[in-house]
Amino acid sequence: MESPPTSLPASHDRSEEQSVDPDQLLSLLGDEYTRAILDALGTESLPAREIATRAGVSRPTVYRRLDRLEAAGVVEPTMTIDPDGHHRQAFRLTIDGFDLTLGDQRDAPTESTDATGSSAETITLSVRSNST
Repeated sequence: MESPPTSLPASHDRSEEQSVDPDQLLSLLGDEYTRAILDALGTESLPAREIATRAGVSRPTVYRRLDRLEAAGVVEPTMTIDPDGHHRQAFRLTIDGFDLTLGDQRDAPTESTDATGSSAETITLSVRSNST
């Protein structure tokens, strides 16, 4: 009977971890492949090959999106050990979720004015981080 892969700590110190960039996250969420990858990851730590299979996306596309998600602080690489002893890189989400508030919400201001006097809708993004 094979046991599931064991996760090793990430190669970098989490105390040096960057926070999630809300603007970058919003931009990434506009991409259908990124959304499929995030959906495939869920709460698991998975290798890129498995993410590609679950998301129905090519591995090169998965790696490009994972690089962008890592730069934004949304995913982090981990190392797993297979039952046969092989070490493999996997990826896991660093956030539990996020809340998006558009300017037409009652508690939020509906418009803001920039330096030119133009008004713009307010968009607020708050990220819920994993505690582990």
